[in-house]
Amino acid sequence: MFQAHHIYICDHHKEVIQSLRSKRKQKDSDDDNTSNDQDRYPIEVDFSQLQINTLRRYRRHFKIKTRPSANKAQLADTLAHHFKTIPIMEKEAIIYFLYMVKYNKNKLDQKMSTDSFS
Repeated sequence: MFQAHHIYICDHHKEVIQSLRSKRKQKDSDDDNTSNDQDRYPIEVDFSQLQINTLRRYRRHFKIKTRPSANKAQLADTLAHHFKTIPIMEKEAIIYFLYMVKYNKNKLDQKMSTDSFS
């Protein structure tokens, strides 16, 4: 059986282990920073600037429960609260945006129009 002649770690392997540890710490801190950036810079949309018909279409699309007699300000507040809770898949949104710019059409609309021919 092989026995080591020393009980300490050589400088080369010590550096390898330390570099891996520091890379792991950097990755963990980068992951923490991305979640903090979202908290620091929340997206604010002023729903009160939209027309009442647009607010109603938004409400209908997302099936948001509101009072039937809600005025524009109340509806805008409710929708703004809902908007903040929507999770955003950034990569997917960027891909769709670039597709729309490149081909001057919406990938989702194209998919819907091909479905209607079936």
